[in-house]
Amino acid sequence: MIMLSELSRFNITDEKGVCAKLVDLSVALLDSDYPPVTNLFYIKDNSFMKLPWKAVESIDWKSRKIKVADLELAEAVSAEAKNEYVLLKREILDALLLDLENRRSIRANDLLLEEENGGLQLRSADNSITAILRRISFGFYRRNSKNGIYDWKYVEFLRGTPAAVRSGAGYHMRITRLPPGDIAQLINYLPYLHAAELITLLPDAKAVKTLEVMPIERRLQVFEELETEQAIRLLALMAPDAAADLVGLLQTGMMKQYLERLPRKQSSRIIELLSYPENTVGAIMTNDIIYLTGNLTVAEARTALRERFSDTDFIYLIYIVSDEERHILLGVISLRSLFSEDDDCRLEEIMDPYISTLNAVDEVNVAAYRVVDSQLAAMPVVGIDRELIGAVTIDAAIMQIAPETTAEALRIFS
Repeated sequence: MIMLSELSRFNITDEKGVCAKLVDLSVALLDSDYPPVTNLFYIKDNSFMKLPWKAVESIDWKSRKIKVADLELAEAVSAEAKNEYVLLKREILDALLLDLENRRSIRANDLLLEEENGGLQLRSADNSITAILRRISFGFYRRNSKNGIYDWKYVEFLRGTPAAVRSGAGYHMRITRLPPGDIAQLINYLPYLHAAELITLLPDAKAVKTLEVMPIERRLQVFEELETEQAIRLLALMAPDAAADLVGLLQTGMMKQYLERLPRKQSSRIIELLSYPENTVGAIMTNDIIYLTGNLTVAEARTALRERFSDTDFIYLIYIVSDEERHILLGVISLRSLFSEDDDCRLEEIMDPYISTLNAVDEVNVAAYRVVDSQLAAMPVVGIDRELIGAVTIDAAIMQIAPETTAEALRIFS
């Protein structure tokens, strides 16, 4: 093992005796547990020069020299092209790292490299105080610590700007393997720009789920740092109630811009939810629910449901309505019941017609207790003429009445 802080004091020499000070090393991060060093960099006549690692003939650890055949084979790298490389000193050393095993953030005080078949691999990050002492003593303090060493296989590093992701810079991409709840917990302890960068790293579907379980204040802080196109994509995938909570906190101009560019169906759902006062049932309900008309047979209902499952968030209960125009609530069927009944049965014959309902303008806390006491997955919300307009889920009800600290914990597992 060799520390980057020590390797940084090495010189590059060639067979002609030409010597240059090593400035940095680049690694290939994607799809590799222990990324190999790909290039060496040094300065010549104020130019940033690149030499591929395959040009290295040997490393003299005692005299601190990296020996190559000819330094003249190096290529100058422009300032723009420099961003194409993941540089150990410039980008990873001192960067914020995510320890994915222990679900926490750390700093890379030093990096450990290992020689492997003539090459070097990035093996670990050192978060110890010992690493800092090694660096500030310019090599005089050489003790290593067994504590604070993190296997690179279980580490992700962040640059502190969402733009780094958009520029195509390499990442380890291990973070995408964690469930949304764990990622949301990690984000709570990150600076907001690092948090936005992390959201940008994730596939859209996982980014949405992660945002939905974050506290609304943190969600807004991160969301405002996202690129407009990405923000619109995520809003389009988000559950309408979660999207409405978020959009309602945006500045008016930004809110208008997003609502105009969202798919019409999603935009309409969000606008409908935003129309209800804050302390009413309408403010916490979801209007992303599944309903079917009572005259359908079980077989016909199953066919209809296949088309709706892909774009509906709440699927545990199916509400039965009078027709496709008025949506007068008739009853409810659980998803389990629907798949256990005979194909020829009509929904109005097997539904439960004795269903408690809420009104969209009811006081929110009273309604939340009703939902919790009912032991149901959700309670439907109806208008004046008993038309179905949404539902309050048990998750939304619990988070409304639970203490703030408990609500945050429940949000992660809901």
